[in-house]
Amino acid sequence: MKKDIWTLNDIPDLSGKIFVVTGANSGIGFEATKAFAMKNAKVIMGCRNNDKAQIAKNKILSEYKDADLDIILLDLMDFDSIKSFANEIISKYPKIDVLLNNAGIMTVPYGSTKNGLEKQIGVNHFGHYYLTMSLLDLINKTENSRIVNIASIAHRYGRLNPNNFLYSENKKYRKSLAYAQSKLANLLFTYGLQTRLEEKKSKIKVLAAHPGVTKTNLGRHLKTLSIKPISWSFDLFNQKPPQGALPGIRACTDLSVSNGEYYEPDGFYSIKGNPVVGKSNKRSHSKDLQDTLWEHSVKITKLDITI
Repeated sequence: MKKDIWTLNDIPDLSGKIFVVTGANSGIGFEATKAFAMKNAKVIMGCRNNDKAQIAKNKILSEYKDADLDIILLDLMDFDSIKSFANEIISKYPKIDVLLNNAGIMTVPYGSTKNGLEKQIGVNHFGHYYLTMSLLDLINKTENSRIVNIASIAHRYGRLNPNNFLYSENKKYRKSLAYAQSKLANLLFTYGLQTRLEEKKSKIKVLAAHPGVTKTNLGRHLKTLSIKPISWSFDLFNQKPPQGALPGIRACTDLSVSNGEYYEPDGFYSIKGNPVVGKSNKRSHSKDLQDTLWEHSVKITKLDITI
């Protein structure tokens, strides 16, 4: 039986649709932005650095001269920046068809966001939670809209510990575990949001995607990559950003998706391969953990569902 392979050619025409992509200037965010623009969507590029964003925009325009791209500055470490980003979108656009919460940081040295959170949980979860809640009413008013969160296989090693949302700068900080916690949080947020929106009779689809092991700037803080034999192994088993972007792109555009689905590569241990519907671990489906994270998210951001 022939294997079903999903590619960019399967993306339907996106004319008239508005996509918001965080971290749109590099890695899988850049590839997703390019794919959406290729299919005639308007893409709002949420980027922290204007110069890098402009370079990325120009690269896409060099391939697709009619690409419709709008750069709006966004720093997910700062709730004020997120609020300004969301307000500008709300003032300029009548709808949002897809919000792709893609931006992230991985295994970075200890540090805090401007709002006092450990950086990885602060950016990867709380920044995107704040953004999603800020844009939720506009997304809800858009027919057939979606929210897609980029997760990671690292969620399998994550444990949720609210006491560690703000680490003390000491030996207890384990950046790999902090990253895993943030990626588990992405999925707890996905399923928790799905449940709450369904209770309110909202038609928004909420999905998640794992890009596989993809070589991007995200992994620049991994010390193992400075060891040549391990670096060569990483290069052997990982995939390039265009392939790594496909699970998220499929979650954003495939007309046959179902609410709450999790897309991942179909290869060994979900490292690489064709984007298919997968299954995140049991912990990510824990209602108790979803509720715990939600309660802390509301308390920290002072934002909850308003539609």
